[in-house]
Amino acid sequence: MIPADEAIGRGGGLRSLAGAINPTAFVTVLIWSAIAPFTKYALADFPPLAFMALRMSIASAIVFAFLAVRRSAIRIDRADLPRFLVAGVGLFGCSTLLFTEGLARTTVAHMIILASTGPLIGALWRGLAHRETPDRRSLVALAVGFVGVLIVVGDASSAEGASVAGDLMGLASAALWVGMTIYPQPLVRKYGALRSTGWFILASLLLIVPLSLPAWGSVRADTPPALAWSALLYAAMGTLIGNTLWQSAVQQIGPARTLIYLYLQPFLALFIAAIVLGDRLTPLQAIGGLLAIGGVMLVRKR
Repeated sequence: MIPADEAIGRGGGLRSLAGAINPTAFVTVLIWSAIAPFTKYALADFPPLAFMALRMSIASAIVFAFLAVRRSAIRIDRADLPRFLVAGVGLFGCSTLLFTEGLARTTVAHMIILASTGPLIGALWRGLAHRETPDRRSLVALAVGFVGVLIVVGDASSAEGASVAGDLMGLASAALWVGMTIYPQPLVRKYGALRSTGWFILASLLLIVPLSLPAWGSVRADTPPALAWSALLYAAMGTLIGNTLWQSAVQQIGPARTLIYLYLQPFLALFIAAIVLGDRLTPLQAIGGLLAIGGVMLVRKR
């Protein structure tokens, strides 16, 4: 496994991506790019917490049913349970909670731009946690990306459906996802991507289900339409398949190179959101988004 201090900062930029495309990471980003637009569509009919509980419950049921049909091992060692709880509840569960709640409060465009800043956030964390001074290029990347984020968040009030609170939730979700990319890798190596993902999702329900209980009354009183349920099913399957593939990609090429593929997600997701939801960025937000993504692309380890 690549150590955490190397995983966050090593390499970066489109040269690494263009050099050798990893199909697993690329397909993951394709799948994830549609989750935010479809989730935003479904949240018009589902309360966010109920949506999350259903999404994770469906994904968890599918993965363990699949493992049972294949007669694959399902259990985990008791000694690994605390680490699964930290990853599943503290990282995966909280990241998903913030992403969905943030998406209910802001636009897909804002959420995707902010969610893609994971490598930038990781570089900042590395500098603070290890007290290392970034090189000149990384300092420029942090400055450019930070300015871009400030523009996107600061201009939230001018975009219909956007809010500063939702944008800040998106940033927090991105930060937690950096941890989710690195922290559970010993578990993924030991149990495989699919079984580990199943347990991460199951652990996340310990957080999400209790929080969602008050929201079920509105779902029973006003049943969402079929298209909203279809969007929910896609989000559940995207969660399961996408996270399984993501963990597999991390094992194949390492956390740093896998995180590079997040550069593609804003453009793909914004294209889908424009078709499905009619989302558009204001000119100022577009400039901020380009700066944020540009900062992510520039960041590297010295």
